[in-house]
Amino acid sequence: MVPAASITLATHAFGNAILLYYMFSPLLEHDSIIMAHMDPSIIIETAIPLKNIAHFVALSCILSIFIIWGCQRAILTRNEIQEQSHKYLNSTNNTLLIGSATIFTQCSFILCGINYMKLPIHTFLSSLYVATNAVLPIILSAPSAGIIVSMQHDKSRVNYKSVVAYLFGPIEDDIKQSPQQNQQHNRNRHLVQRMHQCSTLGTLIGMCVCAIFRVLDHGMQIQRYPMPIIVGATAGRVCGVLLAVLMTVSS
Repeated sequence: MVPAASITLATHAFGNAILLYYMFSPLLEHDSIIMAHMDPSIIIETAIPLKNIAHFVALSCILSIFIIWGCQRAILTRNEIQEQSHKYLNSTNNTLLIGSATIFTQCSFILCGINYMKLPIHTFLSSLYVATNAVLPIILSAPSAGIIVSMQHDKSRVNYKSVVAYLFGPIEDDIKQSPQQNQQHNRNRHLVQRMHQCSTLGTLIGMCVCAIFRVLDHGMQIQRYPMPIIVGATAGRVCGVLLAVLMTVSS
């Protein structure tokens, strides 16, 4: 369980970072030459073209699903996949959970001093990118998906309180109280939860820190909206995953 979660989260985080670099690096280098004579404040106020943001978010979602499902299929056995198939949410619940996470992300933009009404579509796509990065590894990973799913009338439903508790709540110390045969399973479950918490917190912290840096009047291409949000969330997630893996190895 723990090696599978480590490989999945690391591959997912670095995959999105590589995609970000190769999609925006040529664009920013090209625009830096064209805008070299412009005032720094004007450069910062010039948003990244919406087409580029939309393409990146769409490719990131496809890449995330491919990586997470691919890692799960490569690491888990066929019997394990069949046994855990009931723990996954259906597409409707997945969409509702990602939508709720997107709204939460947009609310956090306000705390960063971002006027989300100025470029609403840019803001929505950026929020969707952050939300999918945080939520997809949970809902597509059977060990963690089983924790946030509740069964009602033989149908799976997302338990939003469980999602918040899983990502931001304290990790329950129930290892010693559990039977001997379940202690290793609970220990692994706690380690996986810590990985998801570190990666999610890294995503949010990186996003907020880089969003605040946008107020600096340096005229850097990376300061153009919504690059601070996307770059900050991606870099923060990579750092969070690395921290989680180091904590897991040392524990």
